[in-house]
Amino acid sequence: MSIPSVPEDADGEAAINILAECVNNMMRAVGLDHAKTLSHHAATRDHEDVPSRTIKEGVPEATHVSGLNMGLPIPRLESRAPDRLCSLIPPINFGAVIPGSIYRSSFPLAENFGFLRSLELKTILTLVPEKYPQPNVEFMAQNGIRHFQVHIPANKGTVCVPQYQMTEALGILLDRSNHPLLIHCNKGKHRTGCVVGCFRKCQAESLESIFLEYHTYADPKARILDECMIELFDERTVLWQASLHKWRLQSSEPLTPPPPLLTLNVPRPRA
Repeated sequence: MSIPSVPEDADGEAAINILAECVNNMMRAVGLDHAKTLSHHAATRDHEDVPSRTIKEGVPEATHVSGLNMGLPIPRLESRAPDRLCSLIPPINFGAVIPGSIYRSSFPLAENFGFLRSLELKTILTLVPEKYPQPNVEFMAQNGIRHFQVHIPANKGTVCVPQYQMTEALGILLDRSNHPLLIHCNKGKHRTGCVVGCFRKCQAESLESIFLEYHTYADPKARILDECMIELFDERTVLWQASLHKWRLQSSEPLTPPPPLLTLNVPRPRA
């Protein structure tokens, strides 16, 4: 799935309108019928899977918003840091989703173990399918940390994350008995951003707020298809867990039953 480039001779407003319509067509293809918020968002923010738009003089350029030390790359040391400094090195793209309870990051390395130990983690949730490195396995065993691994596919070319896999990951995330918990993929941007975004939907956060948080960690490599996946996710499949563990915001709407996942027409036996 691809989006055509904006003509070079289009003025700023025309470029945004053309790009918004192209994004609308793409969203309808993946099942989003009413995505005005997301299409305008895609036309005014940079995404690596949407071609750069043409902005002429007089039209404001989109800007990126970064939180305080949230989602900013942490310099990687060329050689191993002295032991006295290792406890000060968090994984790249580290941040707190819920301070003291849920954290997010890129793939933890040995130099990050001292910092992770200070979080007193109970659980690590990994979103990539590769076999976990032995040093990480030993670190978890030494510190009594449970490990869950749920493969969340990357949204490249199309929305690839099945509902049931996101539901499985969120089931682990929503269970407070697993906290403090660290959730991570390889870079802490796309897969982790999708899971956190769907978690925010369970908290009844607005899409605008969810997309802002996603960009804080994913920029300048944000993907519009990740945001499509977040909007497409039906949070009703896990709202009972969100309610049970008191994650719902006070202003959230009353719970409604989730849609049936499968209907079987089984003939009744004859008398």
